[in-house]
Amino acid sequence: MSANTDLIPSRFEAGRSLAGLFYLTLKRPEGLKLFDVSAEGFWRSFGAFAWAWPVQCFLWTGMWRAAPETRPLGAGEYLGFFIASTAFDIAAWILPAILLFVVAQVFGLADKFTRLVVVSNWFGLFSAYIGFFPAALRYLLPLSDGVSALITLISYVMVIGLYYRIMRISTGGENLVAVFITVMMVMTGLTISELAYATLAD
Repeated sequence: MSANTDLIPSRFEAGRSLAGLFYLTLKRPEGLKLFDVSAEGFWRSFGAFAWAWPVQCFLWTGMWRAAPETRPLGAGEYLGFFIASTAFDIAAWILPAILLFVVAQVFGLADKFTRLVVVSNWFGLFSAYIGFFPAALRYLLPLSDGVSALITLISYVMVIGLYYRIMRISTGGENLVAVFITVMMVMTGLTISELAYATLAD
């Protein structure tokens, strides 16, 4: 769809891809046409991480609010913290693509592999900004721990539900495959997050 060969997607491509996701969340399959599923678009979809990175860094600072003793001391420790958290975030973008490759082969969806990865990568950007909402509220408003936890839970459930919905459309209506992919991605994300928290809290 695009002749752009830059690794980081342009604002136009980001806007078009997010519009595609919006259509998919409304159960409108025509949203798939807004994604660049060419070879260049496939690799560039990983570059969507650059658009999510500032929010990801902000989300990681939530550790310092929950556990002040984990807050870095000095510029060197701050740099190390963000390098480590970024490394885990990158892993959280690359590992799902590998798992989707396996799933595509096992379930006979090899022809849809590129589409699944591109859509999933752009959803990573979408979900990062959904996660930003409850995190920002915790900083800006005097919310109780219970209310904060409830808002975070609602956001998380919404992300999972929307991911299942777009995967169902992206797989061509394969309901069980979409459920399997969604559960697999949730477990992968939780595992990487646990490893990251354990590492960053040391």
